[in-house]
Amino acid sequence: MQGLVIASSVILGVVVGFLPQLSRPKPNWWKISILLLFFINLFLILTPTLVSDTSYAAYLANQDIQEKITLEYKPISFSSQKDTFYLANLNYPILNTQKINIENTKLIDVQYNQELKVFNIVSVNKYNIIPISYPLILELKERIKIMVIHVPIAWVSVLAYLLSMIYSIMYLRNGKYEHDIIANASANVGVMFTILATVTGMIWAKFNWGSYWNWDPRETSIFILLLIYFAYFALRSSIDNPQTKAKLSAVYLIIAFAAVPFLVFILPRISSGLHPGASGENTAGPVLGGGAEMLNPNLLMTFGFSMFCFSLLFFWILNLKIRSELIK
Repeated sequence: MQGLVIASSVILGVVVGFLPQLSRPKPNWWKISILLLFFINLFLILTPTLVSDTSYAAYLANQDIQEKITLEYKPISFSSQKDTFYLANLNYPILNTQKINIENTKLIDVQYNQELKVFNIVSVNKYNIIPISYPLILELKERIKIMVIHVPIAWVSVLAYLLSMIYSIMYLRNGKYEHDIIANASANVGVMFTILATVTGMIWAKFNWGSYWNWDPRETSIFILLLIYFAYFALRSSIDNPQTKAKLSAVYLIIAFAAVPFLVFILPRISSGLHPGASGENTAGPVLGGGAEMLNPNLLMTFGFSMFCFSLLFFWILNLKIRSELIK
């Protein structure tokens, strides 16, 4: 299910992104749709409440940690005896000491009581505007929402480098100058999204690892990738002859892309590091790891929708870049 949603989002984003053509102006309905979809996407990312599961609640109790968490109140999972509630898979009762009416509520805030070895209901809540929630992950908490932006941005950069390689091959085969422009524009936009992925990753690193930059294998590989494509721009700007520039640029982009799968997908996973999916962590990362606690159905759908939206944003920016170069 997880792979199907992500793959469908990526394929749909690419198909819609190519309409009508890369070098032709996008119709107004296309542009308005992207703006509307992005507004919905940001709304879905930022609005939902983080809800804890029973394993995290049990962890707090076992460690005697008095931290307020939010639980989803579902009659099918709660049983009650007057003001004492019992949640399946949680060995600690929940006391309604404030006599709060929870009949019509959806979310309850509870806090562990070290003395009584129970959870006390602190307050009741409702969903934030839309009736969906995201899982509360111990290591990430609110920072899990950054993933829904950071990963799609990183995906778009890989897509951009792939297109630059494909159109470089096409230029070498048919010599169409338009294909050189598309390859160059795609590399430009790819570097922009790589920088954005690096910045969002640094924000993640600051709050998860204590500093913005740790020379983790993932961070190091991205840094090397940027150097490779910065060198491409230096090469292109140093050649005056248009044909020579186009041919050498095409060859360089083809060779440069050979490093992309290794630096993005392989190196960070065969090296030990802090980033999710590193060697020794026994997962493929929060997205591909398959852990239900990471991407529950709500977060998975939002993640897939974000992949689709960022793919469309990439094609819009790429279209503008291509058209500006054609005008020049």
